[in-house]
Amino acid sequence: MRHGNRLVSIAAKIEKGMAVADIGTDHAQLPIYLVTEGISKRVIATDIITGPYERARENIEKFCLQDFIQLRLGPGLTPIKAGEADVAVIAGMGGLTIINIIDESRDIADSFKKLILQPMRHQAKLREFLFSIGYQITDEDVAVEGNRFYEIMVVQKAGEVPFDEIDVLVGPVLRHKKTPEVYKYFCSRIEKLQAIIRALDTVSSPAGKKSLLELSKEFQALKEVMK
Repeated sequence: MRHGNRLVSIAAKIEKGMAVADIGTDHAQLPIYLVTEGISKRVIATDIITGPYERARENIEKFCLQDFIQLRLGPGLTPIKAGEADVAVIAGMGGLTIINIIDESRDIADSFKKLILQPMRHQAKLREFLFSIGYQITDEDVAVEGNRFYEIMVVQKAGEVPFDEIDVLVGPVLRHKKTPEVYKYFCSRIEKLQAIIRALDTVSSPAGKKSLLELSKEFQALKEVMK
């Protein structure tokens, strides 16, 4: 089973020996990797859809890991009980979906030592939500796989956390990282934003002007951290 940079980067955020809950496990690639690499001896893998659930079951049985990976069917965090795992991974979903998963099971979310989140979009909305419910973003990274960039966030319950607009739009940790991956990611975002801003520059509708303002703020935030 091949493992891409995104999966390996997520796994690197998990300390050895921690029990893990992988939410929306799909093919169970992450749980299998965690167990076979000796990172975790106990993983709970969940999925809401029967198709991916069955594929995950087949892969777990293929590697004879039934004693180490427990598969459960159900939405979000609802198949998990408080205290069953140290870490929850919610990856490969939209930021709004991740918000709903956490918001619908706040007591379960708060019970983990940390959450590892990998939103596919709406990263800023997710960060703003996390700040609003008293979560701290303790680490952020960018994984590069093919021509795609993936933001990875490590968060934990911390009470009230001060933040500013750049923390929301770019990330409180990512804004200070100077790795080649992060630099390429910021350059890619700036290039895409420039193209969209140019296209919206002649739009006169209220919705178009609102979008232009929001995109311009993101553009300026990225230019600021690139200095």
